[in-house]
Amino acid sequence: MIKPQSLVLLLLIAAATSIPTAMGFAPTGEETRDGEPTDILIAAHRGGYETDKADRAPENSVANIHVSQRKGYALYETDIQRTSDGHFVIVHDPTIGRETTGRGYAKDFTLAELKQLHKRYRDGSVSPRHVATLEKFLREGKNRTVFKADLKPGVSAHFPAIMQLVKKLGAQDGIIFRVPYHEADLFAQYRRDGVFTSPSQLMFMVSSRAEADDIKIRFNPQWIQISLPRNRPPTPESLNLIRYATSQGLMVETHAEGGAGGWAKLARAGVRMFHTNTPGELQKFLHHR
Repeated sequence: MIKPQSLVLLLLIAAATSIPTAMGFAPTGEETRDGEPTDILIAAHRGGYETDKADRAPENSVANIHVSQRKGYALYETDIQRTSDGHFVIVHDPTIGRETTGRGYAKDFTLAELKQLHKRYRDGSVSPRHVATLEKFLREGKNRTVFKADLKPGVSAHFPAIMQLVKKLGAQDGIIFRVPYHEADLFAQYRRDGVFTSPSQLMFMVSSRAEADDIKIRFNPQWIQISLPRNRPPTPESLNLIRYATSQGLMVETHAEGGAGGWAKLARAGVRMFHTNTPGELQKFLHHR
């Protein structure tokens, strides 16, 4: 398995090396006999939770960082929210009832209040784990994984504070932030203000050639996410957009919630990273094709 430092190099500069990734693939541009690329990365949704109870590691928990690393997932997709007293925590839903023993909106709790709660497994049973802070995640994940962080609604306004924390911990190479296209102007201003220095720290979500072109011109990032309809086969329009983005030198990430047939089509079109709720299933598909 690749060391996280090498994975960071792959993700942030998309270097075409022969070093294997955490999934056992290299960004060489090589293809299988069926024309599918061999250099595809898995971003496990909330770290992966297919066997959370058996692993004693509920989604978005510190314990799950170690599980995700052990299972060989290249990236740990996670979610950042802000508490009422200004701390950044790892919570997916707007409300905390599904994920924890509490009720209400995450943003209305103080950090101390959230820390008193226990996280739940997917079946609703209570785990011994607690809600983690972003700081704890970054410390625990350093040299273990790369986070792909989703900034939940309202959190982008506090991105400068997040970057201060990231820089304080020396974690710039350990996290990529997913940003909706409609916030491109805000992040362009952050770039002018020096909040971040490398556009490789951002992954913009786009849904058209015009948006892809705009992001390419203004930020020239390594990665973009092309948004697809969930749980439906990829359309010819989506596949053409992926091919276009890759022709412009952009590396493409998409959601992978369909089956093997859809995954194969997306891979042949040029997708190099899959964000998925079923990383174990996708990993088996990639290893056995």
